[in-house]
Amino acid sequence: MSGTLESIDLRKEEFNYHPVPPVAVLAGVTAVLSLSGMITEFALPLAVLGCVFGILAMNTFKRYAGEYSGKWLAQSGLLVSAFVLLGGSVLHAYTYVGEVPEGHARVSFTNDIAKKGFPFENGRESFHEDVKQLDGQKIFIKGYMYPTDQQEGLRSFILCRDSGACCFGGQPKLTDMIEVVIKDDVRGANYYPNLVSVAGVFHLKDLRKVGNLSPAYELEATQVGVAKKIY
Repeated sequence: MSGTLESIDLRKEEFNYHPVPPVAVLAGVTAVLSLSGMITEFALPLAVLGCVFGILAMNTFKRYAGEYSGKWLAQSGLLVSAFVLLGGSVLHAYTYVGEVPEGHARVSFTNDIAKKGFPFENGRESFHEDVKQLDGQKIFIKGYMYPTDQQEGLRSFILCRDSGACCFGGQPKLTDMIEVVIKDDVRGANYYPNLVSVAGVFHLKDLRKVGNLSPAYELEATQVGVAKKIY
């Protein structure tokens, strides 16, 4: 008799078992992965995906009420992904806006300087009109330090547009270099192989006296540091 009762109990347990829908598992896993979105904005799409999986899972529970378990997993995944999406977006936007010192204009090395080139004027190369507008202005720009024997306490260095020429020993184009001169009352900079940001007053030099590693542009720097964003 006891054996019969045990068999009945086992059948009840089997009958009461409710599977967890795969989309709920995906919502939970994606939510955990999306936490990296608080560190890098490039992981925020995972939070979007987590929200999608979470919503689909909740719809599944609603549509097939009582047939599935694991609702808590879908709810938790949806909440975490939504938090990361909102919180991460605000955090990265705040960092991006806040990295530019007050009174300085953000300038793209590629679009605002390098791509402008040196158009001919009166039979010789000259600065592009847009670049001329930057002369004497306070700007904030990002680039890469050209390798130097001195690693610490730099009072000047060449800022390159990309890491191709500077980090592999190549010769940067004249349009891709800025000579950074750190003001006397500002602490010297240390060499850093990755992207750096520089703030200061931008100046144009005499094009007749530049060439090789003598840039056509100069930046009187008041701030040099590791770039907080890669764009």
